[in-house]
Formats: sequence, C-alpha cells, structure tokens
Amino acid sequence: MAKTVSNYLAELLQKYQELTKKTCTEMALDFQITLSNLYQYRNGNGNPTAKTIDKIIQAIEETCPEALKKNFWDL
Repeated sequence: MAKTVSNYLAELLQKYQELTKKTCTEMALDFQITLSNLYQYRNGNGNPTAKTIDKIIQAIEETCPEALKKNFWDL
C-alpha cells in the first residue's frame, strides 16, 4: 500500500524535529500552526489543508532543508 500524505507529513515533521532539536512549541511557531494541530499531524492524524502543508514545507525549506532531501522520501 502506498504511503498517504498524512504519513509523509508525519515523517517529515519527525525528521525536522530530530534534525533541529526543537520542541513541539517551537515547531508550531515556526509553521504558524496550533500546537494541538502539530501533535495531530506528527501522529499522522488531522486533516491539514494544502495551504497548511505549504506553510510547513516553506518553513522547513528555509530553516532545515536537509529534512527534505530526496532520500528521506524513500520514493
């Protein structure tokens, strides 16, 4: 079965936290999302809009682009 967007997002957020050593509160501020939504997304739950996913990706590109390296996505 193929990975879902929710699973990719959860893995990306976990990788970002691992690389940056930031707390969830700091991450939520980086991504301009609520802490409760961040917890949901990190666990592969929740239903982020495309706009929210774009904000997260943009913030990661700016602060920790190594989290987006191709080998991470395991395509």
